[in-house]
Amino acid sequence: MLANRSRVTPTPRRITLALDPERLVAELTAAMLATAQFDAMGPHGGWLLERYREIVPTVLPDALHSMETGRPIAAESLAVIRRSAVAMRDSPVPLSVVLRGSTPALRAFGAFIQARDTRLGPQDLTALMGRAALIAKELGASWAEAWAEAERSAPAHQGEGHGDFPGFVAVQGTVPSPTLEMLANAAAGRSTEKIAEATDYSPHAVKWHLARLMREWNVDTRTSLVAVAFARGVLRAKPVDRPFYHSSTEPPREG
Repeated sequence: MLANRSRVTPTPRRITLALDPERLVAELTAAMLATAQFDAMGPHGGWLLERYREIVPTVLPDALHSMETGRPIAAESLAVIRRSAVAMRDSPVPLSVVLRGSTPALRAFGAFIQARDTRLGPQDLTALMGRAALIAKELGASWAEAWAEAERSAPAHQGEGHGDFPGFVAVQGTVPSPTLEMLANAAAGRSTEKIAEATDYSPHAVKWHLARLMREWNVDTRTSLVAVAFARGVLRAKPVDRPFYHSSTEPPREG
């Protein structure tokens, strides 16, 4: 009879920050929009800062609420993220910048919390940072997915060859074939069916190869798989012809 009882999902424990909510949002917004951390990111830091200026003031209050309560981020906030991504579908920004887009926010939040008297114990601080990491991952993945979908559906990409991956290259020898080709197609935002068509494998085989790589790299989504591929050097961003927000005359370096 116990086996027939439905499992009840426990309510997440609330973690309350001992800070004035309005002041918290204002000060944390300023910390996340500080130009120094974006200047350190190179030629695309200015582009990412502009996206933060669009998103942070609207989404941050809801993100903080999710961190404190453990509840999912609101659909309205995800809609803001997706609208921003769709508007940027024609921006020739390397995919690696998009996939790491949430990193400055997470770093700024961690530094902000450590510098404040939050009156939280070690266990609560650890739980809070864990929630922050999950929220940053979700928001970043939502932006990347919407951006890839919008770019793929844009008229300029119609008729694009299967082997052409705008913005990045797959490094031969890092991952066995055909998994490497499937990974590159996934990074380009293509569906399982399109990857199967491009690699001459069945959709089932595509899922099997990508799932095996996900297990090997200990990730649970294709977005995370692509992010790890860039971190490992399996996928590498192509240098762009015209760097954004960069006044240096030095030509871009290969790799």
